[in-house]
Amino acid sequence: MIKLEDSKNALAESMESFIWFLNRWVESLYRQLQSASDEPSITQRQYWVLCILKKGGPYKMSELGEILQTTYGSLTVMIDRLVEKGLVERFYLPDDRRVVMVRITHDGRMCLEQYKNKFLDIIVKNLERLTEEDRKRLSNAIDEVITIVKNISDL
Repeated sequence: MIKLEDSKNALAESMESFIWFLNRWVESLYRQLQSASDEPSITQRQYWVLCILKKGGPYKMSELGEILQTTYGSLTVMIDRLVEKGLVERFYLPDDRRVVMVRITHDGRMCLEQYKNKFLDIIVKNLERLTEEDRKRLSNAIDEVITIVKNISDL
C-alpha cells in the first residue's frame, strides 16, 4: 500500500522535473529567438521587465527589484539600458522625490509586442512537430495544470 506521504513526495518530484524540463525548453526557445533575429532588440530578462511594467506598472524601483528577485544594482543597470533604448522611463513622485518610479513607454509597448509575436512564432514552429492529436492533448494538459496551480497558489 502506497503511503500518502510517499505519493506527495513523488508528485513533488514530478513537478520539479516538469518545471526543470519546461525551463530547459523555454531557454531553448529564447536561444532560437535570438538566433532567428538579425539584431536582438532586448534580452529575455528585459522582456520580462517590460511584461511586468505593462501589466502592473508603474513600479517603484524597490518593488520591481522584489518582483524580479534581483538586487537594486543589477536592476539599475537593466533599467538604464531600457531607458537608453527609450523603452522605459524613470520619474519621481511629486510628493517624495526620493522615490524612483519606472514605467513602460509607448515604444516599450511596441517592442514588447514585436518580441512577443516573434516568440510566439518560434513556439508555433516547435509545436508543428506535434501531431494534431498531441497538440490537443497538450492544450488540455496546459488548461488542467493552470487550473490546478491556481487552486494551490496565490497567483
